[in-house]
Amino acid sequence: MGNLRTGHIVEAALWLGLCLFLYIYSFQFEKEIEIYKFGASAWPRAILLLIAVAAVGQLLYNWKKGDGGATSMIAQAHDDSSKGSDHNSLKWYLWTFFLLALPFIYMNLPEAIAGMMSLEKPGLHSAKLIVAGIVVLVYILTMRGNYVGGILALPILFGAFLQDFGFYAMAPIFILGVMYLFGERRYKRMVVIGLGLYALLMIFFVSLLYVGLPTGNIGWFYDFGTTMVNILQ
Repeated sequence: MGNLRTGHIVEAALWLGLCLFLYIYSFQFEKEIEIYKFGASAWPRAILLLIAVAAVGQLLYNWKKGDGGATSMIAQAHDDSSKGSDHNSLKWYLWTFFLLALPFIYMNLPEAIAGMMSLEKPGLHSAKLIVAGIVVLVYILTMRGNYVGGILALPILFGAFLQDFGFYAMAPIFILGVMYLFGERRYKRMVVIGLGLYALLMIFFVSLLYVGLPTGNIGWFYDFGTTMVNILQ
């Protein structure tokens, strides 16, 4: 199998499995929208395609180069290993699976709580805020020592929060989280680069392309999202 290790194959399988799952899930919100002729699912599917191509390309590169061509994620995995994390152990796989399960806990638990307690819409929103806070806290605590699992879980968690909290509020946090997980610790630089990327995304997608990004539907997050749309458009 060339220069491939088990970790290379597992990483590619996780990314491709994630792409397949999210592609299937995208049929739940596939509908026409007035401001974008390709529909609501086009951009998410385009991003999933890019992720899948990158995963296959990285696998082929590792097959040819081995660890000599390691990505930042693999390098971070070695850093985890130096802290005592064994990436071939059952414990590590369960740990990673738990991180990947957190977004799906958020997507299902608030509705279950609301159903059991017969909560109306305001009560459901309160349940989502509480569960989201707990999920984020658990994610921060459990991704320490398992940055590979954290990197894999972060975009899923970001996607899980989009509908309720909106792209406009979540994107800056996601950008800073990605930089932190990939090893950046110069916080002033993180803030400057994060704000710059956020501004470019807003200008490109909202001002130029008029893409209907999620504004969120919970309290302050909805107000912030709609305010940003009014300013940029």
